[in-house]
Amino acid sequence: MRKKKPNKLIMIVFTGILSGLFMFFGGTFFTRDTNAKVTLDEEERQVIENINDYRAKNGLKRLKISVDLSEAAQAMAQDMADNPATINHEHKDSRGRLPSERAALYGYTDGVGENLAAGYETANKVYQAWKGSAEHNANLIDRDYEVMGIARVVTKNNYKWYWVNMFGDKERSSDLMATADWGLYKEFRVTVTDPNGKPISKAKVVIFNKNRNKITQGKTNTKGKKVFNVEPKDVYYVRSSAIGYKYYTKRVKPGSDDSTSVKMWLEKE
Repeated sequence: MRKKKPNKLIMIVFTGILSGLFMFFGGTFFTRDTNAKVTLDEEERQVIENINDYRAKNGLKRLKISVDLSEAAQAMAQDMADNPATINHEHKDSRGRLPSERAALYGYTDGVGENLAAGYETANKVYQAWKGSAEHNANLIDRDYEVMGIARVVTKNNYKWYWVNMFGDKERSSDLMATADWGLYKEFRVTVTDPNGKPISKAKVVIFNKNRNKITQGKTNTKGKKVFNVEPKDVYYVRSSAIGYKYYTKRVKPGSDDSTSVKMWLEKE
C-alpha cells in the first residue's frame, strides 16, 4: 500500500509564530478509548461536505468517514491545543509521533495524509485556506484516498481553533461511520396552528428519533413557528402540544433536501 510522502503533510498557522510568553505543557500521551463514540459538530460536518463537493467537481469519488482516523484526528487536535509550543511543520505531536504512528494507535495502519490548521474559526474559512495551499490542496484532491477523518478543538487560548483532517488510502467496512452521523444537519421548520390556521404561540415542540428517544425540543414564536437543526436520520417523530389543546404526533421522513417543513394543527381539548 502506498504511503504518503512527508511533503504532503503541511500545517497552516493563521497568526504567525507563537509568542515565547505562552506556557509550555508537557507532552500528552493518548491511547485509544475503545468505548469512545465519535460525534461531529456542525462545523466538522461542513468541512466534510465542502471537501467531498470539491472532489466531485474534480471528477473524484467522495470520501467516506473513518472512525479510526477521526479518533486519531481528535487526539491530535487536542494535543495541539494543549501543547501549542510544540506545533511544527513536520506534523509531529508533542511526543514526536508522525501521523502514521498516531493513526496506528487508533487502528488505522494503511497510508495516511494529514492537513493541520490553527486559528480558523469556521469550516468554510479553514477549507478555503487548505484549498488555497498547493500542498494542502494535493491532499484534498488525491485520487487514491478512500476515507478521511476530521476533528476540531475549540479553546480560549492561543489560536483558539485547532483543526486536523486525516486521509486514508484504504476503506474498511468495520471502520466506517454511518452517513447519518457525519452528514450535514437538516433544518426542520415546524409550524403549529389551530384547525382554522391561526398560529399557536408558545406551543411545545419535541422531536424524537425512530426509537422514540427525544432529540431536541423548543417552543414556537408568535407566528407559531420553530426551527431546529437535527442530524440527517431517516425518520423523525414530531410532537406538538399547547395549553388548552390536545397533543399531536406526526411521523416525518425528511428526504434528501437540506430543510423540511412540518405543518401541524392542534384541536381544542
